[in-house]
Amino acid sequence: MVDWKSADNWSPVEFPVVGGLLSSNQTFRLEPTHWPPWAHSSTQMQRLWVYCPDSENPIAVPGSTATVVARLLTERNDPKDAPETYNYNFYLYAQTTDGRVFQSLPIRTSDPKHRSTAPPEWLDSYGPPPL
Repeated sequence: MVDWKSADNWSPVEFPVVGGLLSSNQTFRLEPTHWPPWAHSSTQMQRLWVYCPDSENPIAVPGSTATVVARLLTERNDPKDAPETYNYNFYLYAQTTDGRVFQSLPIRTSDPKHRSTAPPEWLDSYGPPPL
C-alpha cells in the first residue's frame, strides 16, 4: 500500500495536460506530442489516455491541500512479460492551491488488468481531444 501522504511518492512536474481538458469529466487518448517527457523516453510505451475529473467534485489528496486534476493511463508492451506483454498503470496528477503540479508513482490497474495478453478493445473507443 502506498502512503500518499509521503512526499516521496509525488514528483513535481510540468503539467502534461492541455488546459482545455481540465474539468472536462471525460477521457481522451493523448497524441504522442502531448505525452510527458518520461513517456517519450520509453521504447515500450504504446498509448496514453487522460481523464480529468469535474472540478465541482474534486478528489482530494490525503494529508494535503492538493486535488487530483488528472489521471493518466499508460499502456506499454514489454516482451519480457510474455505472454502478458501489455502492461497498464495509472498516474495521478495533483495540483496544489498555489498552482504547482505533482505526479504520483505508478499505480497498478485493475480495469484494465495490470497485465494482459492483448489490449482491451474498449480502449479503442477513446479518441484524441478536440483541440
